[in-house]
Amino acid sequence: MKVYLETSINNYLSKVEELLLKDEANNNLMLGLLERGRNNIGIYTNGIRLGVVEEDGEVIYAFMQTPPNKWILAKIDSVQKNIIPAIVQFLFTNKYPVPGVLGPLKQVEEFVSLWKEVSGKQADLSMKQLIYQLDSVRVTPDPRGELMIAEDTHIPLAKRWLYQFAQEARMPMTKQDADSMAVSFIQKQSLFLWKMGDELVSMANNSRRTKNGSTINAVFTPDKYKRKGYATSIVAALSQKLLDDGFTFCSLYTDADNPTSNSIYRKIGYYIVGESVEYYFVS
Repeated sequence: MKVYLETSINNYLSKVEELLLKDEANNNLMLGLLERGRNNIGIYTNGIRLGVVEEDGEVIYAFMQTPPNKWILAKIDSVQKNIIPAIVQFLFTNKYPVPGVLGPLKQVEEFVSLWKEVSGKQADLSMKQLIYQLDSVRVTPDPRGELMIAEDTHIPLAKRWLYQFAQEARMPMTKQDADSMAVSFIQKQSLFLWKMGDELVSMANNSRRTKNGSTINAVFTPDKYKRKGYATSIVAALSQKLLDDGFTFCSLYTDADNPTSNSIYRKIGYYIVGESVEYYFVS
Protein backbone atom coordinates (compact mmCIF):
# COMPACT_ATOMS: atom_id res chain seq x y z
CA MET A 1 0.00 0.00 0.00
CA LYS A 2 1.29 3.44 -0.96
CA VAL A 3 0.23 6.73 0.69
CA TYR A 4 1.41 10.03 -0.81
CA LEU A 5 0.44 13.61 -1.63
CA GLU A 6 -0.25 14.67 -5.19
CA THR A 7 0.96 18.17 -6.08
CA SER A 8 -1.43 19.11 -8.90
CA ILE A 9 -5.21 19.45 -8.51
CA ASN A 10 -5.75 18.37 -12.12
CA ASN A 11 -3.57 15.29 -11.69
CA TYR A 12 -5.31 14.57 -8.39
CA LEU A 13 -8.76 14.78 -9.96
CA SER A 14 -7.69 12.45 -12.76
CA LYS A 15 -6.79 9.89 -10.09
CA VAL A 16 -9.56 10.26 -7.49
CA GLU A 17 -12.58 11.90 -9.15
CA GLU A 18 -14.11 8.66 -10.40
CA LEU A 19 -13.83 7.15 -6.92
CA LEU A 20 -15.37 10.22 -5.23
CA LEU A 21 -18.21 10.50 -7.76
CA LYS A 22 -19.46 7.07 -6.76
CA ASP A 23 -20.92 8.85 -3.73
CA GLU A 24 -21.06 12.41 -5.02
CA ALA A 25 -23.41 13.88 -2.41
CA ASN A 26 -21.39 12.56 0.53
CA ASN A 27 -18.14 13.68 -1.09
CA ASN A 28 -19.47 17.09 -2.10
CA LEU A 29 -17.05 18.91 0.18
CA MET A 30 -13.92 17.37 -1.33
CA LEU A 31 -15.26 17.55 -4.88
CA GLY A 32 -16.45 21.12 -4.45
CA LEU A 33 -13.13 22.33 -3.03
CA LEU A 34 -11.25 20.62 -5.85
CA GLU A 35 -13.55 22.07 -8.49
CA ARG A 36 -13.14 25.54 -6.98
CA GLY A 37 -9.36 25.26 -7.09
CA ARG A 38 -9.07 23.52 -10.46
CA ASN A 39 -8.74 26.78 -12.40
CA ASN A 40 -7.89 29.06 -9.48
CA ILE A 41 -5.25 27.45 -7.30
CA GLY A 42 -4.46 30.86 -5.81
CA ILE A 43 -7.73 30.73 -3.92
CA TYR A 44 -6.00 28.51 -1.34
CA THR A 45 -3.49 31.00 0.00
CA ASN A 46 -1.97 28.45 2.40
CA GLY A 47 -1.74 25.75 -0.25
CA ILE A 48 -3.60 22.47 -0.52
CA ARG A 49 -2.62 18.91 0.44
CA LEU A 50 -4.01 16.14 -1.76
CA GLY A 51 -3.75 12.67 -0.27
CA VAL A 52 -3.90 9.43 -2.23
CA VAL A 53 -3.88 5.79 -1.13
CA GLU A 54 -2.94 3.26 -3.78
CA GLU A 55 -2.66 -0.50 -3.82
CA ASP A 56 -1.07 -2.31 -6.77
CA GLY A 57 -1.28 0.92 -8.77
CA GLU A 58 -5.01 1.39 -8.14
CA VAL A 59 -6.37 4.37 -6.19
CA ILE A 60 -8.44 3.01 -3.30
CA TYR A 61 -8.88 6.07 -1.05
CA ALA A 62 -8.52 9.88 -0.97
CA PHE A 63 -8.04 12.49 1.74
CA MET A 64 -7.14 16.18 1.63
CA GLN A 65 -6.58 19.41 3.55
CA THR A 66 -6.79 23.12 2.80
CA PRO A 67 -4.48 24.43 5.56
CA PRO A 68 -5.05 25.50 8.27
CA ASN A 69 -8.37 23.62 8.18
CA LYS A 70 -9.10 20.05 9.23
CA TRP A 71 -8.17 17.05 7.11
CA ILE A 72 -11.11 15.63 5.12
CA LEU A 73 -11.64 11.89 4.72
CA ALA A 74 -13.53 10.56 1.69
CA LYS A 75 -16.73 8.52 1.89
CA ILE A 76 -16.01 5.23 0.13
CA ASP A 77 -18.30 2.20 0.26
CA SER A 78 -15.68 -0.33 1.23
CA VAL A 79 -12.65 0.91 3.18
CA GLN A 80 -9.94 -1.67 3.83
CA LYS A 81 -9.08 -1.97 7.52
CA ASN A 82 -5.45 -0.89 7.04
CA ILE A 83 -6.19 2.35 5.11
CA ILE A 84 -6.86 4.73 8.00
CA PRO A 85 -3.87 3.45 10.06
CA ALA A 86 -1.67 3.96 6.98
CA ILE A 87 -2.89 7.57 6.58
CA VAL A 88 -2.32 8.33 10.27
CA GLN A 89 1.20 6.91 10.12
CA PHE A 90 1.96 8.86 6.93
CA LEU A 91 0.83 12.19 8.42
CA PHE A 92 2.63 11.57 11.71
CA THR A 93 5.89 10.37 10.15
CA ASN A 94 6.02 13.31 7.74
CA LYS A 95 5.09 15.79 10.50
CA TYR A 96 2.10 17.26 8.69
CA PRO A 97 -0.04 19.49 10.94
CA VAL A 98 -3.33 17.81 11.92
CA PRO A 99 -5.57 20.44 13.58
CA GLY A 100 -8.58 18.18 13.19
CA VAL A 101 -10.40 15.75 10.96
CA LEU A 102 -13.85 15.48 9.41
CA GLY A 103 -15.74 13.00 7.30
CA PRO A 104 -17.77 9.78 7.64
CA LEU A 105 -18.36 8.65 11.22
CA LYS A 106 -16.59 5.27 11.18
CA GLN A 107 -13.41 6.44 9.44
CA VAL A 108 -13.15 9.66 11.45
CA GLU A 109 -13.54 7.90 14.80
CA GLU A 110 -10.87 5.37 13.83
CA PHE A 111 -8.56 8.21 12.76
CA VAL A 112 -9.19 10.10 16.02
CA SER A 113 -8.42 7.06 18.15
CA LEU A 114 -5.17 6.36 16.29
CA TRP A 115 -4.05 9.99 16.18
CA LYS A 116 -4.53 10.35 19.92
CA GLU A 117 -2.25 7.34 20.41
CA VAL A 118 0.60 8.54 18.20
CA SER A 119 0.42 12.26 18.98
CA GLY A 120 -0.57 12.24 22.63
CA LYS A 121 -3.25 14.83 21.91
CA GLN A 122 -6.89 14.87 22.96
CA ALA A 123 -9.85 15.28 20.64
CA ASP A 124 -12.95 17.45 20.98
CA LEU A 125 -16.08 16.73 18.97
CA SER A 126 -16.93 20.03 17.30
CA MET A 127 -19.90 19.02 15.17
CA LYS A 128 -22.04 16.09 14.12
CA GLN A 129 -23.92 16.68 10.89
CA LEU A 130 -26.33 14.92 8.58
CA ILE A 131 -25.79 15.12 4.82
CA TYR A 132 -28.95 15.57 2.77
CA GLN A 133 -29.68 15.23 -0.94
CA LEU A 134 -32.62 16.56 -2.96
CA ASP A 135 -33.66 15.40 -6.44
CA SER A 136 -36.94 17.33 -6.72
CA VAL A 137 -38.61 20.10 -4.72
CA ARG A 138 -41.84 19.08 -2.98
CA VAL A 139 -43.07 22.44 -1.70
CA THR A 140 -43.99 25.73 -3.35
CA PRO A 141 -42.25 28.83 -1.99
CA ASP A 142 -44.49 31.59 -0.64
CA PRO A 143 -45.78 33.30 -3.83
CA ARG A 144 -45.65 36.66 -2.05
CA GLY A 145 -41.87 36.39 -1.75
CA GLU A 146 -39.00 36.76 -4.18
CA LEU A 147 -35.60 35.07 -4.49
CA MET A 148 -32.89 37.57 -5.34
CA ILE A 149 -29.10 37.58 -5.67
CA ALA A 150 -27.36 39.65 -3.00
CA GLU A 151 -25.63 42.73 -4.40
CA ASP A 152 -22.92 45.10 -3.17
CA THR A 153 -25.50 47.21 -1.36
CA HIS A 154 -26.32 44.15 0.76
CA ILE A 155 -22.75 43.66 2.06
CA PRO A 156 -23.42 45.27 5.50
CA LEU A 157 -26.52 43.08 5.95
CA ALA A 158 -24.65 39.95 4.81
CA LYS A 159 -21.82 40.64 7.25
CA ARG A 160 -24.24 40.85 10.17
CA TRP A 161 -26.28 37.85 9.15
CA LEU A 162 -23.27 35.60 8.48
CA TYR A 163 -21.83 36.40 11.89
CA GLN A 164 -25.21 35.76 13.54
CA PHE A 165 -25.53 32.52 11.56
CA ALA A 166 -22.13 31.34 12.85
CA GLN A 167 -23.07 32.20 16.43
CA GLU A 168 -26.37 30.35 16.13
CA ALA A 169 -24.69 27.33 14.52
CA ARG A 170 -21.89 27.34 17.14
CA MET A 171 -19.28 27.75 14.42
CA PRO A 172 -15.93 29.40 15.20
CA MET A 173 -16.03 32.66 13.23
CA THR A 174 -14.76 36.15 13.98
CA LYS A 175 -16.52 39.28 12.77
CA GLN A 176 -13.57 39.82 10.43
CA ASP A 177 -14.08 36.32 9.00
CA ALA A 178 -17.78 37.07 8.47
CA ASP A 179 -16.93 40.37 6.78
CA SER A 180 -14.52 38.67 4.35
CA MET A 181 -16.99 35.89 3.68
CA ALA A 182 -19.81 38.32 2.92
CA VAL A 183 -17.72 40.19 0.36
CA SER A 184 -16.53 36.94 -1.23
CA PHE A 185 -20.03 35.45 -1.49
CA ILE A 186 -21.45 38.59 -3.07
CA GLN A 187 -18.56 38.95 -5.50
CA LYS A 188 -19.11 35.34 -6.59
CA GLN A 189 -22.88 35.97 -6.82
CA SER A 190 -23.52 32.91 -4.68
CA LEU A 191 -25.49 34.56 -1.86
CA PHE A 192 -29.27 34.75 -2.19
CA LEU A 193 -31.87 36.66 -0.19
CA TRP A 194 -35.59 36.16 0.31
CA LYS A 195 -37.59 39.35 -0.05
CA MET A 196 -41.11 39.88 1.28
CA GLY A 197 -42.47 43.20 0.09
CA ASP A 198 -39.78 45.74 0.95
CA GLU A 199 -38.15 43.57 3.62
CA LEU A 200 -35.23 41.14 3.34
CA VAL A 201 -36.06 38.28 5.69
CA SER A 202 -33.78 35.30 5.04
CA MET A 203 -30.62 34.20 3.24
CA ALA A 204 -28.98 31.10 1.76
CA ASN A 205 -25.71 30.54 -0.08
CA ASN A 206 -24.87 28.32 -3.07
CA SER A 207 -21.54 27.22 -1.65
CA ARG A 208 -20.05 24.50 -3.86
CA ARG A 209 -20.64 22.85 -7.20
CA THR A 210 -19.64 19.37 -8.28
CA LYS A 211 -20.05 17.56 -11.58
CA ASN A 212 -23.76 16.84 -11.08
CA GLY A 213 -24.72 18.57 -7.84
CA SER A 214 -24.72 21.86 -6.03
CA THR A 215 -24.55 22.54 -2.29
CA ILE A 216 -26.46 25.06 -0.19
CA ASN A 217 -25.22 26.45 3.12
CA ALA A 218 -25.46 29.50 5.42
CA VAL A 219 -29.25 29.30 5.66
CA PHE A 220 -30.26 31.97 8.15
CA THR A 221 -33.36 33.86 9.25
CA PRO A 222 -33.14 36.59 11.93
CA ASP A 223 -35.16 35.98 15.09
CA LYS A 224 -37.87 38.51 14.28
CA TYR A 225 -38.65 36.71 11.01
CA LYS A 226 -38.48 33.14 12.31
CA ARG A 227 -41.45 30.73 12.27
CA LYS A 228 -42.98 32.36 9.22
CA GLY A 229 -41.79 29.82 6.64
CA TYR A 230 -39.13 32.07 5.13
CA ALA A 231 -36.28 29.53 5.49
CA THR A 232 -38.45 26.92 3.79
CA SER A 233 -39.24 29.33 0.97
CA ILE A 234 -35.69 30.44 0.26
CA VAL A 235 -34.22 26.92 0.38
CA ALA A 236 -37.03 25.56 -1.82
CA ALA A 237 -36.67 28.41 -4.31
CA LEU A 238 -32.86 28.22 -4.46
CA SER A 239 -32.95 24.43 -4.75
CA GLN A 240 -35.39 24.68 -7.66
CA LYS A 241 -33.23 27.32 -9.34
CA LEU A 242 -30.18 25.05 -9.13
CA LEU A 243 -32.13 22.12 -10.59
CA ASP A 244 -33.42 24.40 -13.35
CA ASP A 245 -29.83 25.45 -14.02
CA GLY A 246 -29.05 21.82 -14.92
CA PHE A 247 -27.84 20.20 -11.72
CA THR A 248 -29.35 16.77 -11.09
CA PHE A 249 -29.35 17.14 -7.31
CA CYS A 250 -28.75 19.56 -4.44
CA SER A 251 -27.10 18.77 -1.13
CA LEU A 252 -26.66 20.38 2.26
CA TYR A 253 -25.37 19.71 5.75
CA THR A 254 -27.41 20.14 8.92
CA ASP A 255 -26.68 19.97 12.62
CA ALA A 256 -27.84 16.47 13.57
CA ASP A 257 -29.13 17.85 16.89
CA ASN A 258 -31.29 20.61 15.37
CA PRO A 259 -34.79 19.17 14.85
CA THR A 260 -36.15 22.42 13.36
CA SER A 261 -33.75 22.62 10.41
CA ASN A 262 -33.94 18.88 9.78
CA SER A 263 -37.73 19.06 9.66
CA ILE A 264 -37.64 22.01 7.23
CA TYR A 265 -35.31 20.27 4.80
CA ARG A 266 -37.23 16.98 4.83
CA LYS A 267 -40.42 18.90 4.10
CA ILE A 268 -38.79 20.48 1.03
CA GLY A 269 -37.73 17.09 -0.32
CA TYR A 270 -34.26 16.53 1.11
CA TYR A 271 -33.42 13.05 2.39
CA ILE A 272 -30.49 11.78 4.45
CA VAL A 273 -27.65 10.15 2.50
CA GLY A 274 -24.93 10.18 5.13
CA GLU A 275 -23.46 11.70 8.25
CA SER A 276 -20.31 13.65 8.94
CA VAL A 277 -18.45 14.34 12.17
CA GLU A 278 -15.73 16.88 12.94
CA TYR A 279 -13.08 16.72 15.64
CA TYR A 280 -10.45 19.23 16.75
CA PHE A 281 -7.21 18.03 18.33
CA VAL A 282 -5.95 19.82 21.43
CA SER A 283 -2.79 19.45 23.49
